[in-house]
Order: sequence, then structure tokens, then C-alpha cells
Amino acid sequence: MKTSYLYYILLSITIFFGGCGKFLDTTPYSNTVVDNFYKTASDAELALTGCYNTVVAAVAQGEWGRASFNSGMQTLLDGGTDETIMRDGLADPLFGAIPTAAFTEQHELLKFSWSFLFKGINRVNYLLDHIDGVDMTEARKEEIKGEARFLRGFFYYYAGILYGGAPVYTTSVQDPMAPRNSLQEVFMQVLDDLQYAYDVLPHRATIPGRANKWSAAGFLVKSYNYLASSKMNDVGKNLNFELNSFDWVNSTDLYTKSKVVSQDIIDNSAYKLTQHYDYLFRETTESAQYEECLFTGESTSAQVSSNDYGAWLFYLIPVGATNITGGGYGYYRPTAEMYYNLYDANDPRRAHNLGGMLVDRENAVEFIDGVKYFMPLPATPEDENYCITKFRYKDPSIKNINVALSEGNYPILRFADILLLNAEAAYFTGDEAAARSRLTEVRRRIARENIGNTAPQVSYLDSRYRRSNFVTELLEERSRELCFEAQRRTDLIRFGRMESAIAGLSDGKGENKSRWNVIVPIMQENWDKAPYKIWFPIPINDVLLNHNLVQNPGYQSR
Repeated sequence: MKTSYLYYILLSITIFFGGCGKFLDTTPYSNTVVDNFYKTASDAELALTGCYNTVVAAVAQGEWGRASFNSGMQTLLDGGTDETIMRDGLADPLFGAIPTAAFTEQHELLKFSWSFLFKGINRVNYLLDHIDGVDMTEARKEEIKGEARFLRGFFYYYAGILYGGAPVYTTSVQDPMAPRNSLQEVFMQVLDDLQYAYDVLPHRATIPGRANKWSAAGFLVKSYNYLASSKMNDVGKNLNFELNSFDWVNSTDLYTKSKVVSQDIIDNSAYKLTQHYDYLFRETTESAQYEECLFTGESTSAQVSSNDYGAWLFYLIPVGATNITGGGYGYYRPTAEMYYNLYDANDPRRAHNLGGMLVDRENAVEFIDGVKYFMPLPATPEDENYCITKFRYKDPSIKNINVALSEGNYPILRFADILLLNAEAAYFTGDEAAARSRLTEVRRRIARENIGNTAPQVSYLDSRYRRSNFVTELLEERSRELCFEAQRRTDLIRFGRMESAIAGLSDGKGENKSRWNVIVPIMQENWDKAPYKIWFPIPINDVLLNHNLVQNPGYQSR
């Protein structure tokens, strides 16, 4: 990281030193410094950078944990689904228990996750509390408010889908003993913040990768669909936990709103499906990402954007020697079902997303815009080297940072997701034909019509992937397109299919052999005993520090 020591100290002093529970009862080191800091436009921009930093930071205010989109958020939202299972024998204390559903309220990653989310919220609130007193143009001031409120909505969106109800704070003056607000109150804040940002932000931010009008619109759509589908499928109803209830949701109304806003994005945002699917996941193909991604986790040392790098090596990149081929650790592996059942053998996404290890051979390299990448071996699920190959590091010999980290941006919200969310909204508002046309649109990018004779025609893919149950087809297409992008756990839960998806996995010993599905029976046993794990627990340390924080059902509260 190229951020200077002085900058780190300044940021630590001037941004609220907070979280929740023990993190919310602290104040800045010097109120005089804070008062003196929020004076100039540069001060405000620096504070906003601190807010964005939490999206991808490995460390926040001195606390390590990688609980952001550095790597932890992907772990929480991908690990232990019908896409992603744990490598047999993994004992890593941070990442090991999540994919087998063996986590408890004492799990370290959950402690860091809760803390990181509220640190982001606190940074935003401090900025919003002081921005009106800053000497800068009113136009930029209003944009900063819009970006900050987008980020607060963003952080609360993830708090809501991970934990349910949470304390809702809209100012920097906070009660460290505040109870959890209901899920309804959390999402009312999410929707209010995102709507504000949608209304005031420009079509593109001055700094690439920052939030704009369409970033806010996209997360509005995600929120609408999450709430509507969760209500329709009685998510959590059997837990009788009023705090996390969806009874207040009007699914028809929210799907109608989703269709309108997602159509606005499709018609007017100028985002599109970038031509090369694989360019979305390379360390050096930023220009392709910006064509399609409405919001990214920026991995850069540039202080105007962020100040951290991503850590894809834990499981998102192919297994291999990090120093030689740019390979990763393979903590998590793809299920056998992804290879055998989800993809047609000729779908180019299968060959890109699922593969073998990286090898140091001259005939196993490719050049993307002149940059060298090692290529993984073909996928063989029965082999030990079967792994996730969606994201790729460049040749480590030409990297200017630690070879374990990524200079590439992580795609958090893509135009392909918007098309699929629009399909969902269209279907549930009575237009199945329009819904299916959106699925075709997503598939066309990787079909013969776009990439030539090596790929199947889109009509073949439509026929091959068609299901009589549209929701089943939709969820399968979301997995084919968006796998390993922190989507699957939420998708399965909101459609009431998490437990059945886990129950439907094989142990890898039958006809469709797979080395890594051996872990599946442990996942199945843990879910069979604990269906309440659709919500993660509030970290036990925070519950002990604040006796007003009611624990989610099934977990230890004291």
C-alpha cells in the first residue's frame, strides 16, 4: 500500500473511530481536530475517500479482519452454497467454518463483519454531520451527500441481508446501548438513502468507480427484489422472530417499482454487457469493467479512489504457485453440480469459471491487451485440482505490489445482474415473455452470435436451459452468470431454497464423481440441525457489551 503514514494517522483522527457495541461508544481522539478538519473541499473529499475505503479495506481503524469486499464479504455470501464448498481439511480460523455452516456467534469473521459495516456507517454519518459547514461549491456538496447516503444505504443493505434487524444510526451522535431496529426499519433507511442518491447523483462520477445515479438505482432494485421475494417465500416465518419479519412487505408494489427502476437503468444508464465476459474478472481489464459495472470495489493505492487492494487468492483465482503463476490457495472449491448439472458443456462460462490449477508452461499462457496471464488446466471435478477459476491474477513477475493481492476491481453490481433482476420483476408483474427475453439477452453475450462459431447459438442455450418453473430457470441463470460474485446465498435464501439446495448436493462418490463434494454431508447435517442459519448471529462480544442487542434465534445470547 502506497498510502503514507501521515495520511493514515490523519484519516484515523478525523474519521469517527466506531463500529457497534464497543465500537460505538468511542469519540474522535480530539474534537478540536475534527472541528478544524471539516473546513475545506479537500477535507471533505478526504473524508469521503475514507468512507469508500471501507468497501474493500483489509484493515479499518487499526482492526484487521478482511471483512469487507477485500475477501470476507465474498466468503459470507458465497461460502457453503450449491456453488461453493470448503476444501476438505481446511482449518483456517477466519474462513474455515462459514462454508460448512459450522459458524457460531463467536466466529471471528462475523465479529469483523459487524464491526466493518458499522465503521463504514459511522464514517458516512460523521461526513454528513459536517458537510454543510465545509467551504466548497454547493453542487459538489450535494454530490458528496448523495455519495455518502448511497454508501450508508449500501452498508445497511448488507447488514440487513446478513443479520436482519440492526441499530439504525443517521447521525454521529449515537447511543452505544441502542437496541436493534427491526428489519423493516433497516430497509426503510436503505430505501430512503438510495432513493436520495438516485435523485441527486449524476450519471457518472468524476472519479471512475465511485457511486453514481445508476449505482443507487441498481441497489434500489436489489433491495426491492430481495424484500419482495423474501415476503413471497415466507423467509424466516417458521422462526417466529418479529424483529426479522417480512410481514410488512407488499411484494406486488415492490416488484412494480423494481421493474420501473431497472427499466430506467436499461434504457438510460448507457451501461451494457461488455463484449468479453472474462474481461470482467481480470486484474488489468478495468475499462471493460467500467462498461458493465455500476459499482465496483476499487483496488488501488490512489488516495482519490480508495487505499487498499483486494485479496482474491483465498479462493476466487485458480490454484497454483502465487509467486510463479499468480495462483491462489483454493480454500473453497466449486461443487460437482456446477460442472455436471448447471452448465451445458459448450457454454463458454463453464470453461472460464470452473477449471484446474495453473501450471508454468509456455503453451499455457495468454495475453490480454498485452498483459501475460497463465491459463488454468481444464476442469476435472474428480481431481484434487478442481477449483474456481473465474478471477485471474496477471503474471506475478510484472506486478508492482505484493503478489498475493490484486490491483483489479471487484465487480459488486453488474449490468447483467440488472437484466436478471428486471426479468424477475417482469415475471412477477405478469410478463413472462419479457422476462424470458432478458435471459436471452444475458446468454447472447457468450453465444455464437457474439463470439463466433466456437460457441453455441443463443437459441440452443435458451432451449437447453429452459425450465417449466421460471424461478428455477432464473436462479440457475443467475448462478451461471454471477457465480462467486457474492450473490448465491442471498438468492437461495430469499427464494426459500437454501436448505433444499444443500440437501440436493451429492457426496461426490456416485456417477458424477467429485473430489471436494466429500464435505457435503457435514454441510447437510449442520443445515438440518439449524435452519435458523439463514441469518448470521450478532457477534457475542457485542451482545455481551450491549445487553439491549437481542440475539438472532438459535444462537447463544449471553
